[in-house]
Amino acid sequence: MLSALSLNRVIAHLAALLTSRAITPASAALALSMLGISGILGRLITGHLLDRLFAPFVSLAVLLVAAAGIVTIAYATTAAAGILGAFLVGFGSGSEADVVPYLIARYFGRARFSTLYGLSWTAYAIGGGSDGTRLRQSRNLPVLRRAIPCGAARHRSYPATSSACLFRLTFSHQQCELRP
Repeated sequence: MLSALSLNRVIAHLAALLTSRAITPASAALALSMLGISGILGRLITGHLLDRLFAPFVSLAVLLVAAAGIVTIAYATTAAAGILGAFLVGFGSGSEADVVPYLIARYFGRARFSTLYGLSWTAYAIGGGSDGTRLRQSRNLPVLRRAIPCGAARHRSYPATSSACLFRLTFSHQQCELRP
């Protein structure tokens, strides 16, 4: 859900993010094209890797690629950086569509696959369709920033913060304490 929230915000506002930093509209359009192409490429490469490597490591790599793309776009001041960030975000979001069903089928079996896959896409739809503006203005966001000790959480970049939070909650074996 947090991945959908952060990735969909960047994808939906990519052209506006880039053009607000004096990147030409033509370069922003090229970045959007690269986002689409890399999404297809990400699905093909991730499917190949899932057949040959340990799936949780592939999932970790996909999340790191998407997070790197978000951070690259957050600090992009040139067209090349914006296009690279869009490529990484597209690759990560395209790959995510392959990783989730593979992990569900592999670790939970096929007897309940349709139910679990439907629930995972429901969470994705809630994350993608939720209003990030209200969440950003929430009183709980500073608490999340204090709970995640990383560079992305120190800046006021909501997509980077939510990706870092997703990473921390998914792959950390520690229990997170959120204090007011």
